[in-house]
Amino acid sequence: MNPPAAALGDQLVAKWTSPQGARLRAAGAKIVDGLLELGPLTHERAGRMLGWPPHEVLPRFEAMDFRLETDPDGNIIGAGVSLNADRPHSMELRGRTVRGWCALDALMFPVVLDESVSRITSRCATTGEPVHATVTPSGVRDVHPATAAVTLAPATGADIREVFCDRVNFYASEALATDASLQDTDLAVCSTAEAWTVAKRLADLF
Repeated sequence: MNPPAAALGDQLVAKWTSPQGARLRAAGAKIVDGLLELGPLTHERAGRMLGWPPHEVLPRFEAMDFRLETDPDGNIIGAGVSLNADRPHSMELRGRTVRGWCALDALMFPVVLDESVSRITSRCATTGEPVHATVTPSGVRDVHPATAAVTLAPATGADIREVFCDRVNFYASEALATDASLQDTDLAVCSTAEAWTVAKRLADLF
């Protein structure tokens, strides 16, 4: 893996192993489980799952730079795993197709949840061309186009969707990903297999 991508991988691990990161992982995992089992969560239901007052659920996540995704009725529909069908990154989890906030989510959550096979679909952030792959506990295969690449971004400084998720995307080729990195110099470019390696490091923390 190239040094910039490796450095961002190390930064991600450091973020999620910090005291705040550990708290966020524990709370976020409960929300993800709830979304997959129950669907959209009211604040009351999320509060019971977390042992928090309902009115504190969103603010507590926001205080950790992790703004939960909500639907027009205010129900929680996303915490890395998303029930928002408009998001471009899809994956198969627990027998259903759901979305992720970013390319790394689609590579990570199937490993977190020990899916033997999870077909993921996204699209090139530049051309809109479909990108497909199969995620397994031991790696990623059947990547199409085979040239697909991923951009990684720093995950600190503000809400994670703003600083990280919205910038971590699939591209149909390394050249297209590199072009994106020239416009956003914080980005690093890696292959889909290298991105899975970063995702696996994070998945192993859960």
